[in-house]
Amino acid sequence: MNSKLEHYLDAVVLGLPMDPYEKNELKEELFCHVNEHVNELLIKGFTEEEAIEFAIHSFGNERKLNRELKKTMFPYYKIARYVWNVFFVTAFLSLLSFLAMEYYNPQFDNLPPLESVFAGMFLVAIGFGVAEIIYEAVIAEYISKWLTNTWSFFLIPSLIVGLLTSFSILQNPEQYQDAQWLDSYVIPISTIAYLLSRQVFSLLFLRKKKHPAEKTAEKIKETK
Repeated sequence: MNSKLEHYLDAVVLGLPMDPYEKNELKEELFCHVNEHVNELLIKGFTEEEAIEFAIHSFGNERKLNRELKKTMFPYYKIARYVWNVFFVTAFLSLLSFLAMEYYNPQFDNLPPLESVFAGMFLVAIGFGVAEIIYEAVIAEYISKWLTNTWSFFLIPSLIVGLLTSFSILQNPEQYQDAQWLDSYVIPISTIAYLLSRQVFSLLFLRKKKHPAEKTAEKIKETK
């Protein structure tokens, strides 16, 4: 496959709520449609580079097609996933806090108060809301496998924060008694939970929203 054409198709299917097999299937289907147009242009005397350029132009802007595909497959996908992630991470952190306190201080009532849970939910919503906005802004401007990979984009900065925290704990261990050391790693822990919740969301909900690749490709072709 021509590198320019492959780059174009990668941008069209970027971030679609589909598993890797379905996404590759859709990409192949889209390639067949574009390549058919390319072959028609080659017969008319265009060079390969010109034919690919004209075919891509006639097929449509890749970012616009990507947005239309996402709306077709799951109109409220990002909002639903974000809300699910916030609840998932808040529940996970609350449970982790409870288990840690039960381990270190079993003699106390360690159930977290509701106000603490809601405060934590607010912080999770704000923190990851900002992160999602930055992520969307980045992938809107750049098509990079490293930048558009959610695991590397979200996890690497949080691991750097965790590494810096580790140095602080090693230098001042007396300040991190009992479960306090766990609070210091809340950013990397919550980030891992957030990324896992994305995967769980796909497994639980998106399977029911699947669209055959052929039908989706036909819808795109009809909108040209």
